[in-house]
Amino acid sequence: MRERRSAARVTTGHSRYWLIAAMMLGAGIVFIPILYTGGALETFRLPKEMAFRAEAIALALTGVFAATAPHTRWRDALKTLPRREWLLLGAIAVWCIVTTLTSSNRPLSEASLVTVAAALVVYTATRLIAPALRIPVLFVVFAGAFANAVVVTLQELRIWNPFVFPPDLLGHLQSVGLLGNPNDVGTLLVGPAVVALVAAAAVRGWQRMLFGAAAVLLFAGIAMSQTRSAMIAFVAGTIVAALLRPWRQSLAVAALLAIFLVVALRPSGSFGGRFTRLVAAARTHDYPVLFSERAVPFLSALEMIRANPGVGVGPGCFKYHFMPTRLAMEQRYPASWTRGWPMNFGETHNDHLQVAAETGVPGYALLAGAIALLAIPSRSPRDKALPRTAEQTMGRAIRAPLAATFFVIALAQFPMQIAAPRLMFLTLGAIAISWDRPDA
Repeated sequence: MRERRSAARVTTGHSRYWLIAAMMLGAGIVFIPILYTGGALETFRLPKEMAFRAEAIALALTGVFAATAPHTRWRDALKTLPRREWLLLGAIAVWCIVTTLTSSNRPLSEASLVTVAAALVVYTATRLIAPALRIPVLFVVFAGAFANAVVVTLQELRIWNPFVFPPDLLGHLQSVGLLGNPNDVGTLLVGPAVVALVAAAAVRGWQRMLFGAAAVLLFAGIAMSQTRSAMIAFVAGTIVAALLRPWRQSLAVAALLAIFLVVALRPSGSFGGRFTRLVAAARTHDYPVLFSERAVPFLSALEMIRANPGVGVGPGCFKYHFMPTRLAMEQRYPASWTRGWPMNFGETHNDHLQVAAETGVPGYALLAGAIALLAIPSRSPRDKALPRTAEQTMGRAIRAPLAATFFVIALAQFPMQIAAPRLMFLTLGAIAISWDRPDA
């Protein structure tokens, strides 16, 4: 009897830590995308980044308490992640430390190192918690995205806007959701939109209707944000999802995609008008318009990679090297390529190039490995013979489309540099991988 009571106390203690971590993760994914302050220094991004780091610290402390509790079985919990995943996470941490030590501006790199450490903690915590979660939890994950989709729609339609803007910001520039920038809104919404669409095809009954409605709402938010790269990423993720589904479901997904595109690209719409201007810019070789003034930071990142292919310029140091690199490359490239806004870019607007520029080719190889880890499931022949739960089916269906979505959106945006999109992709990716496991 005494042993039973002791075992019950141990189980209760472990459940308590699990519940605390789950509540922290839920609060973070709901509130960080909608958090903002009235401060003049930084209304949108800084509060979200501070909350992201605070969440990681709280999760790390919870993990320490759980690991040091009496009769703990923390080694069994860590076995939830396969060895190859631990090796990848460890390699990312070690390489970020190495590139911080060799950085051209160590204070900037130390700040980025903190962000990477926080992201690793949040991802690991989600991976440990997610196997016990069920499909309806996705609506909790989508909550912050839903709020931004509704707000940006109301802003774009001039129905309601909670913010007051300076006189020089007019029209679409005021459609910032709760993130401060239309492109940030599209970057946040595209991952959940693809997952919701895939889920609508993967589940049955009333859940299919709910996920379908969620996909429509999130896609409407993307259309209202007028983020072209998010629209393209949505199409890419949807195509990958359709290729992996049975032919009837593929036809249904293709039909939904066609409807979305017809609505979004109609000539009378703002997005359709911008698409027409892009086609004209491509014909006339108007690169500033075609690349939305981003050709210059793209070329600058390539120059940094060329100069420092091994360890890069250091995490977070793209902004530090951008202006000298831009001035130097004007002698190397045609004037039509380097023409654009006379401004100092803090981000490359391409996470692929920025990671390679800041951490070298090995750093980008680790990013590619992380994308491959999400996209390519590892399942033994024994697992294929076992019956699959709804969560396992959902996780398998989400992985490749979500990886394709991230790959494409990162070509023209920087989801890894902004707290809300970073948290969204980390959470959805961790859930997808966790569910596509035998223990889910």
